[in-house]
Amino acid sequence: MKKQRAIYLLSITAILLAMLGVGLAETLNSFRNTDDIAVVVNEKNSATSVTMSDLRKILLGERKFWKGSSPVQLVLRDPGTPERDKVIGLSLKMNDAEFAKYWRTMVFRGEASGEPLAVPSNGMAAEYVADTPGAITFVIGRNLRPDLKVLKVDGKYPGESGYPLK
Repeated sequence: MKKQRAIYLLSITAILLAMLGVGLAETLNSFRNTDDIAVVVNEKNSATSVTMSDLRKILLGERKFWKGSSPVQLVLRDPGTPERDKVIGLSLKMNDAEFAKYWRTMVFRGEASGEPLAVPSNGMAAEYVADTPGAITFVIGRNLRPDLKVLKVDGKYPGESGYPLK
């Protein structure tokens, strides 16, 4: 009797995990079919969502830690890339020159040790985030890697109606 119950529970668990896997794959595919800018973090990060206000604080260096006290490590693409320009424009209402000036001032005043890390490719940004528990970056949906966690922004995933980083 106990053996049959154990087999039954294992079967149900396997079915549920398979269904979850299919759901996650479908969700990831919907992200990959969009040009929306996804907010991505290390898969070990406990965060599942952020608000536009949170993103603003992260981009301005005002939010320094995730829940659980892991430091926030902002990784951006180089100036002139769509991911960087859209995120800075939509979140901060700044252009890249204003953003760079803001960060130079922060460093000059001793309020930050340096400007956010800027990398030349999506691959480098994704690799850094995959290797760094507190890292966060922004990736166009079609360039997402499966080993990164996509956060909801204001309750929406990339590709959904009303997503704020289009």
